[in-house]
Amino acid sequence: MEMQYHGAIIRPIISENNGIFCSSVLIRDAQGQHQLHEGIGRFASDKAAAFFAVDWAIARLDGKTS
Repeated sequence: MEMQYHGAIIRPIISENNGIFCSSVLIRDAQGQHQLHEGIGRFASDKAAAFFAVDWAIARLDGKTS
C-alpha cells in the first residue's frame, strides 16, 4: 500500500515476528528526499500496524511529531 499526501509518498513497511507486527514507514517528500522511520509501533495485526504507520507519517508531514 502506498499513498500520496501533500506531494509526498507514504509507504508503510510492516514486519512480523512471533505474531507481533512492527510498523515502519518510508516517506518520500515532494523534492524526492527519502526518510525511513523504523520501529514506530507494535501491533496485534498487520492492518493496525499499516494504518498507524500512515497516520504517523501524515502527522510527521503536518509537523505534529518530532
